[in-house]
Amino acid sequence: MELNRRKFLKGAGASALAGVAGASGASTTTFEEKYLLANGKFDFDTPYNRVGTNCIKWDRQRIKFGDDKFKHGLGVATMDFRTAPCVTEALATRCKNETWGYIDHFDSLINAIIGWSRKRHNIEIAPDTIEISAGVYPGIIAALRTFCPPSSKVLLLTPTYSGFYYHIEHTRTVPSDSQLIYKNGKYEIDWADLESRMTADTHAMILCNPQNPTGTVWSPEDLLRLGRLCLKHQVVVLSDEIHSDIIRSGFTYTPFASLPDKDVVNNSVTFNAVSKTFNMAGMKTAYFHTTNRVFLERIRLNHRGDLTILGVDANEAAYLHGGEWVDQLLVYLDENHRFVENYITKNIPLIGYKVPEATYLTWLDVSQLIETIGAKEKAAKEGISPEYYLQNWLMDHTGVFLNAGSKYGAGGANHMRMNIASSRLVLEEALGSLSKALNKLS
Repeated sequence: MELNRRKFLKGAGASALAGVAGASGASTTTFEEKYLLANGKFDFDTPYNRVGTNCIKWDRQRIKFGDDKFKHGLGVATMDFRTAPCVTEALATRCKNETWGYIDHFDSLINAIIGWSRKRHNIEIAPDTIEISAGVYPGIIAALRTFCPPSSKVLLLTPTYSGFYYHIEHTRTVPSDSQLIYKNGKYEIDWADLESRMTADTHAMILCNPQNPTGTVWSPEDLLRLGRLCLKHQVVVLSDEIHSDIIRSGFTYTPFASLPDKDVVNNSVTFNAVSKTFNMAGMKTAYFHTTNRVFLERIRLNHRGDLTILGVDANEAAYLHGGEWVDQLLVYLDENHRFVENYITKNIPLIGYKVPEATYLTWLDVSQLIETIGAKEKAAKEGISPEYYLQNWLMDHTGVFLNAGSKYGAGGANHMRMNIASSRLVLEEALGSLSKALNKLS
């Protein structure tokens, strides 16, 4: 099935408003009844239009490259699905209140976080060890300000989430990349290099658990070994676990705070949210927690958690009532991963692909494609990386936007990051555009 691109653009924003209109009170149909299909499933397959909704994933690229060139935004890590109906229902209910004063407390949200963590990740978090934040970003930045003086080093396992470099720049600290080793189809930690970087001027390590963009799920053994090295060298572990709910079948996420060594856990702070899980990054609600009360009080001195009422209500609803939606989402995402793997393997030999263990992101090996189009030489003339040259080349020839691997630190060269959290119809069209253009090269 080919999507009608012009019709898709022309109808920008219409579908986004449909849910609100249906919730205005004229109908007694519940959100669950409205969005569940006859087979009792949520609809992840119908393409959902986000164009024209001030959406960074689609609108920024549309404005930058133009409607005639840009077709599919498969970059920024947000999903293109409607969020869980319980979230929309909570927002509609809150909007009936018609007053928007200060929030009194976060007790019910904290209890909802505790319940979600207990049920889905088998970890018990004490309520007085949790601090609510407006996002993982401000939480990590507050922690870096607490532990890391300006010009000191922050340790990273790379390739890793590009936002960490923003945190480091914002706090005037310096990144120290310990590049992962790709071996037998899996990313592994270079333990000798990692420990060599735990110098006297390195006070913290930002851990991505599970790893973005590689999709690696760290084993309990790896996390414990890493934690003990950090403890030995007095490096505080800042564990970003925002992708912890998006784990593929057959793999198990281990919360850093669940490790059996209490001293290791006490030398860490965990940052999390369900903003990735439910596609609610714009709701600006997250949290961090630590068993180390001294750490917690010190970070609080550098943190201000200004939240919105809508964000708090939406997140609480997700934690309390969104479990079934997530369960179905994970099945759909797993099928998407398999679809993409099969399609690329059969139809796009210039791209290397391996299904990740977690996240709805894929880490594409484009080394052969970069060589084929002469990206290194042409990029050098333009003063950009080969991956950014390829990003522009793909836009010119396919209309598909992917994230340049070079932005993810050491080890990101020769790779692009692709987001597969869209309708399979959208993915099929995007991959078809890639296949049509790239196969002309071989």
